[in-house]
Amino acid sequence: MPWVGLYTAIASLICTLAMAADVTHGFWQWKLWFPNKFFTLNATTLTLIAISTKLPVDLTTNTSDLYTGGSIEYTKIISIIFLLTMLANFLPSLALMDDKELLTNIVALGILVITIIVNLFIQTFTQLHLVPFAAIPLLIFPILLPFSVALTISTTRKILEQRYKESLQLGSSHEEKMFSSKDLKCYVKKLWMMAETRNPQFVIACSPVSCAFGGICVYLAISSFPMAFYMEDFWHGTDIYKWSLKIIYFVQSSGVVVGSIAPMFRCFTSIGHYNLSKKWSKNHLNVFRVEKHWIRRLQQWKRSHVRLHIPGRHCKIVFHYSKNTFLNVCITCHVAVLVICKTICLIPRIFLILLSCCWHFIKSFLTKFKMVANESSEIEEYTRYVVQIEEEAKLSERILRNTLHSITQLLDEFEKKEPKNLIKLLEKSTGFNGVIEFDNDQVPPLYPQEINNCWSLVVVTLTATAMALPNIENSHFKGLLSSMREGLQIVTHIEECLNVDGDSIKVRKAARRVWTEVEVYRTWLQIDLQKMARKGKTSKEILQWIGDEAAKVVIQYISSKKTSIDRSPYKFILASSMYRISQTILLHYNERENWLNDEELFEWISGIIADVLLACFANLPHVIKLKCHHQAIEKRGDNIRIAAQLLGKSKKILKILKASDFPNLDEDSMAYIDRWWCALLKSQVPNNGHITNRGASSTRIQGDFSSSNELVIVTVCS
Repeated sequence: MPWVGLYTAIASLICTLAMAADVTHGFWQWKLWFPNKFFTLNATTLTLIAISTKLPVDLTTNTSDLYTGGSIEYTKIISIIFLLTMLANFLPSLALMDDKELLTNIVALGILVITIIVNLFIQTFTQLHLVPFAAIPLLIFPILLPFSVALTISTTRKILEQRYKESLQLGSSHEEKMFSSKDLKCYVKKLWMMAETRNPQFVIACSPVSCAFGGICVYLAISSFPMAFYMEDFWHGTDIYKWSLKIIYFVQSSGVVVGSIAPMFRCFTSIGHYNLSKKWSKNHLNVFRVEKHWIRRLQQWKRSHVRLHIPGRHCKIVFHYSKNTFLNVCITCHVAVLVICKTICLIPRIFLILLSCCWHFIKSFLTKFKMVANESSEIEEYTRYVVQIEEEAKLSERILRNTLHSITQLLDEFEKKEPKNLIKLLEKSTGFNGVIEFDNDQVPPLYPQEINNCWSLVVVTLTATAMALPNIENSHFKGLLSSMREGLQIVTHIEECLNVDGDSIKVRKAARRVWTEVEVYRTWLQIDLQKMARKGKTSKEILQWIGDEAAKVVIQYISSKKTSIDRSPYKFILASSMYRISQTILLHYNERENWLNDEELFEWISGIIADVLLACFANLPHVIKLKCHHQAIEKRGDNIRIAAQLLGKSKKILKILKASDFPNLDEDSMAYIDRWWCALLKSQVPNNGHITNRGASSTRIQGDFSSSNELVIVTVCS
């Protein structure tokens, strides 16, 4: 049994650390309503809670024993308080679940809670006398609060989503300039204000139930402190848990202290989140005022028609009468819980009203000496984008200021982290000619079905080609790799947002895999890129060699009849791209009278990379906006943070794009490099000229190539 006790202590420690992580995360982001990120209601936490409450459900222990009873009794009471603290901590996480997930988790929690309550009653109403009869309501009532909140989640989410869409239409009433970082900043701030204020966790954390739960947790935590002074008298007993009882008591007591921080702050910040007014005070001091969204779901169930094959008219009457009676009882209990919670919240609310009156007089003197006009005007600008479930309750200026400050601080922080190496590379760009020059239709294909290019595949292949050139200083290689490292971070966001079809994902994954080789080992498909340069070969010979190596991989892939690890589609994708790019460079410079020297060729390839990256970055405004509109409620805030980081780092890139001339492409076509290639080629070819519409007519690569054995004969040098 001591090892069972240790098992219980470990589970309690994990729960405590998860609650501590949420507290730290809340303070770090200055969200004093402490959203749940680590300690949420799910199968894992339910298992941990069940293990950590092993003692309260253990009926085999004897609390009436003079030597061992006290220690077990006090430890069991601490375990119950620890359970209530955990329930209070993950309360806002209920708002993140859809109806199906919420039902599953609440049913599982209900089974666990019923088991604990039944065992608690057994131990109270028998000779064990675990807790006094008067303390039972104080321990049972908080356990019911998560179930009361769960009944409002669906309605709350629907109301918030509806008002979010209304605010979204308000925010999109005017068109922003395409590459204006100022307009994009305003757009991100608007969406941030909407996402933060309509966060369902925020609504639950500011509810009367959360406020009351916080007050109860603080009271129970304080009332449990005197137990520690009596524990030393019972540590020397011969209980079955032996030494593990000390560990359980210490860990769960620490968990009660740590776990009470978030509910306590929610209790006070939920009240301070709103501007105090006569109307607000009147509504919130009236404890019998029940908002419609609290009971709307139960009323909908009551009005809904249930289709059941019940024989006989009288049986149907009995069924519907029983259903309505049961739901009426549920509504009454639900309203009673809310009224009790509001009554508990009266003490901190009255205290806040008195405190705010004092602060009002102090603030009137401070505003005479402090200029806050600019800040207040900015807050007023974004106030209309606030999404609330109660329209008459206005959020306090402090909350609006903190919300706006958090996103402004994030934007400023990432503006200072601008990708300097990438900017240096992009300054080499003279337009978008590189988007045409990386490929040429005169290069014979190795296979009739060509792959679709993606941005990352092209720039990674060009980088690998540049890394193979001889007589280039190592500092130039390092500079190119640093620029590519910074550029691919942005390219990845663009491709994940816009290139989401199956073939594009396959090509993107192939590029990501080979980039690790190029960056870390300076190899390409395990081929040493500097091998020929060390042998004194010229750049022309190296380009021919690397193209031949790529051709060998493609031919080996197509001709192979046996499935093996080497017959990997990603190798075919990479080799096809390398073959076309290396042969395009050779074809381009074979037409010239004088072959460029190695440094000039390296700079020319770097210029193509810069042009391709700049064309890709033309999608940045569209991607930033898409990041702000994630469908999942729980991911929208994190995505707006990513959009803000992306915007902060892209300020100078947007300036470069603003001065560029773009081809005639719609927003959807700008996402694909092949469509850029076609559009730019059309703009350079006379009207009577002939071009191959590569982006529109090329067949996408399929997983099976057995349907065709037709190959173009290419001479491969040994």
